[in-house]
Amino acid sequence: MKKRKDGRYQKKVTLPDGRQKMVYGKSQGEIKQKAQDLLQEYQSGLVIGDDTTVGEWTVQWFATYKGNLRKVTRENYAILYNKHILPRLGPLPLREVRPAHCQGVMAEVANASESLQRKVLVIMRQIFGTARQNRLLLFDPTEGLTITKRISESKTKYLSPEQQRQLMNAVTDPRARAFCGLCLYAGLRREEALGLQWGDIDTVIHVRRAVTFVGNDPDPDLSLKTKSSYRDVPILSELQPILDATPRTSLFVIPTATGQIMTKSAFRRMWYKVEQAVDFRVTPHMLRHSFATNLHGAKIDLKTAQHILGHSSIAVTANIYTHIQNGETEKAMTKVQKFISSSQKVVKSKKKA
Repeated sequence: MKKRKDGRYQKKVTLPDGRQKMVYGKSQGEIKQKAQDLLQEYQSGLVIGDDTTVGEWTVQWFATYKGNLRKVTRENYAILYNKHILPRLGPLPLREVRPAHCQGVMAEVANASESLQRKVLVIMRQIFGTARQNRLLLFDPTEGLTITKRISESKTKYLSPEQQRQLMNAVTDPRARAFCGLCLYAGLRREEALGLQWGDIDTVIHVRRAVTFVGNDPDPDLSLKTKSSYRDVPILSELQPILDATPRTSLFVIPTATGQIMTKSAFRRMWYKVEQAVDFRVTPHMLRHSFATNLHGAKIDLKTAQHILGHSSIAVTANIYTHIQNGETEKAMTKVQKFISSSQKVVKSKKKA
């Protein structure tokens, strides 16, 4: 060990393969620790002397592990990384990133939705997890990180039977009506309904493609997200007349007004007609969720519901069923509360009399 003129110490460490590396530190204790770390890295198979930054590795990670994703999905990954992770972690060497650095990223998105927080955390875990698998890190600095739970007012996630009836009576535009029917009576996702072609419909609905958007334009890749999304859905009696009344002006059941494959702006214009038709909040996903509540109300078992809804995991279906049951419990308790309150008022009035 040698002390330099600038006051720092340096020591030459000989690795088991004969290579020599120089380590530097402000104290002898720091030098000893760095020498031990260097030997530990060698024994673990870590790439010695690698100074790859988080930004540099992310470029390689993106190309190697995310190259086969749909364009819109890759863009979503890139947007989240560039906005929330790159500014804090991008310039840092991978091996210098500590849990505190990653916690700093999560602290900055703590006020965002749980969904966004979860996505940012998943991206960081994948970046550092694959770096560790490739022997660029000894440990994963994202271990133990969690999102910040948001306390917000609960929003209704599905329509009541009466609201479903009002909606379908109020929406008269043929394309908008067909879209609502496919989501409400067949449980299709927005992108699945927009991707449906007339050739996909016979005695059942064959869900085979999806239309997602890259900017305003439809993504050329019309494949579904998962294998489970490819499914056949029976046509309910409520849906058949809606389909029969829908003009066949395009290859797609729900095209733009000019008969082309749907764009984001064209969909927004069509959906605006739906929102203006009723006096309650409604979203495309609420229609699909309403279909799930109808499955639950009809006592359809989880496995069958999973297939009809196209969920990749039965846990997703079970979670929806649980939310529905919780919502029903809350409504029941509200009725009990009203009954108890009214009963107590009656007792008090009798005592006064």
